[in-house]
Amino acid sequence: MVLVFGGGAAFLAGYAAIDAVFGRTPIQRRLAVLRRFSVRTPDEGVPVTRRLMVTAGRRLEAVPMLARLAARDEAMLDRLGGGLRPAEWLAVRLAAGTLLAVAATALLPWPFALVIGMLVGYLGAGAVLRSRVQRRERQFGDDLPGALNLMTSSLRAGFTLHQSLEAAVRDDNGPVAAELRRALAETRIGGSFEDALERVGERMRSPEMVWLVMALRLQREVGGSLVDVMQTTADTMRERAYIKRHVRALSGEGRISAWVLGSMPLLTALGIQLVQPGYLRPLYTTPTGLILLAIAVLGMVVGGFWLRAVVRVEV
Repeated sequence: MVLVFGGGAAFLAGYAAIDAVFGRTPIQRRLAVLRRFSVRTPDEGVPVTRRLMVTAGRRLEAVPMLARLAARDEAMLDRLGGGLRPAEWLAVRLAAGTLLAVAATALLPWPFALVIGMLVGYLGAGAVLRSRVQRRERQFGDDLPGALNLMTSSLRAGFTLHQSLEAAVRDDNGPVAAELRRALAETRIGGSFEDALERVGERMRSPEMVWLVMALRLQREVGGSLVDVMQTTADTMRERAYIKRHVRALSGEGRISAWVLGSMPLLTALGIQLVQPGYLRPLYTTPTGLILLAIAVLGMVVGGFWLRAVVRVEV
């Protein structure tokens, strides 16, 4: 084994050294250039998981009941940026539930494993989606004052409002740039600029964007300096974002405590099940154990909502 692995390592090292010194042959370089300009099929270069998601989504869309179930997440996916179709996301949630159900059979009887695994996988994927949407909304609120400052600088340089908006989002890939580019696209096909920005605020749940639209409408009707209006709005947004970050930092200890208290019973039960599998069996095989388990779950749900209300501070 030492000789085999040693010989293989020596071969790989020698090959890497020769390739680094001499490089590719002229024929290999010519083939690489031709490969860059060759015609590719639509599926070439697409990851296998993405193709599986698309295929599963089409199969689920063919079932009316599943299509209606998938449509419930359409607004949430739109707020995330529209990278997934609702049917594809439903396929991801069902796959997560199936994998967790299969994994839970190693710890629980298969009927309980099937129910608990599907519920935890399906609902857990929904919780992950909501968490990503909330993170994107927070990033949108944090980046919006910077984009307004860029627009204000462009307005001072003599750009129009549309030109300043295009200049602010041209080289950015964040949520602010994506949403503002979408608003510009809606404007180009005949929509109102203020209405497009208002839809951005409603989609991202951003009161700052709603204030910006209100300020733009008032400036258009009453008159005045657009640069001063944009600068005042950007300063207000920056101060509001600072207060939000400060409050979030002060409430961080409470949020961590809520996560710890909520996960301790589950992790403790999992550890006991792994160390001594039969110890918790009466908890889900006897009527008294099921009643106690239901009371415990109810208490955890009530406690979770209570802790969420305590640590959540609206600014």
